[in-house]
Amino acid sequence: MFLTKATLNLLNEQISHEFNNHTIYRNIQAYFSNLDLDGWASFFGVQAEGEYDHYKHIISYLDDKDAPYEINVLPYSDYQFKDIKEILEKYYATELITTKMLYEIVEQARVDNDQGTISWLYTMPVSVGGLSLIQEQIEEEDSALSLQSEFMQGFGKSDQLNQQWIRIVNENLIHRLSK
Repeated sequence: MFLTKATLNLLNEQISHEFNNHTIYRNIQAYFSNLDLDGWASFFGVQAEGEYDHYKHIISYLDDKDAPYEINVLPYSDYQFKDIKEILEKYYATELITTKMLYEIVEQARVDNDQGTISWLYTMPVSVGGLSLIQEQIEEEDSALSLQSEFMQGFGKSDQLNQQWIRIVNENLIHRLSK
């Protein structure tokens, strides 16, 4: 079945969104790398790769459908962050937007009676042996909220204690990523 124009437009928006998420997370990775916080940097490097995998996954689907696609990247932005709290808020908000966009594709595909796209979103693994796009997105949203919650549990008004807590979470991330 051919994709309708409405579903195709949403998939094209998703391609661009995933690529832009990749760019945002790479810039966050660089921010943490510059602070010698390797756990945080590695975590956001993994997130960036995941977004890039989503980007490629959608392009592959459109290629299989012989559907046209285009990538609209955000103009360069000076990714300066006030603090880690701001980064985690942006991270979680970005994942919420991504989830909303994916469900909009599902809803449009339902309206179009496009069972193939719905099935692909829910069942086709993004990588060999991996999860589907929808399943991965649910995990990413949970991961963003979990990291934000973990960080805020130990964050307070003392700069010295906050710096210690940032390092503790950094070590926790290194440990988690090494598994």
